[in-house]
Amino acid sequence: MEADSELLGRIVRRDKEAFSLLYDRWAPVLFNFCVRILRDVGDAEEVLQDVFVQVWKDAHRFEPARGSAKTWLFTIARSRALDRWRSRKSVDKLVGADVPVAEGTAASGSAAERSRLAQLVARQMGRLPAKEKAVLSLAYFEGLTQEEIASRLDEPLGTVKGRARSGLARLHALFGGDRVDG
Repeated sequence: MEADSELLGRIVRRDKEAFSLLYDRWAPVLFNFCVRILRDVGDAEEVLQDVFVQVWKDAHRFEPARGSAKTWLFTIARSRALDRWRSRKSVDKLVGADVPVAEGTAASGSAAERSRLAQLVARQMGRLPAKEKAVLSLAYFEGLTQEEIASRLDEPLGTVKGRARSGLARLHALFGGDRVDG
């Protein structure tokens, strides 16, 4: 059996067979790990996909001298899962538990609940300045980290962080929190 580090070396060279072997070897374990963190199968599936997209794109960043491939994979999975978990908690905190359920939706399903929350947040995000809306959309609807957003928008990280803070403050105000000027 080929070592994980060797498979990653082949993935750097865009070897799809090596990627498939690594995926088959680690996807079930990483999926269970993500489910334990997120407590949601759908979110875990999405995070797992993000993990392997990152592996495909960033295999060149793996450094065997710094640790095993297993450690590298679990670090990516943990980071992505925690980002997703924090994202969910932020939306829950903004919206609150007392938001009425739209007619025709299942109140008890976690997917239905996330969908309802996403619709409410999206509606209010339409009222934000375009640059704040762009940052929050990338963070909450695409699951990107602030560093990834800065890279995608070609903006300094501090600018992205500031827009995220001010956008969240405006959303908080739109959902009945404290008033925000500007």
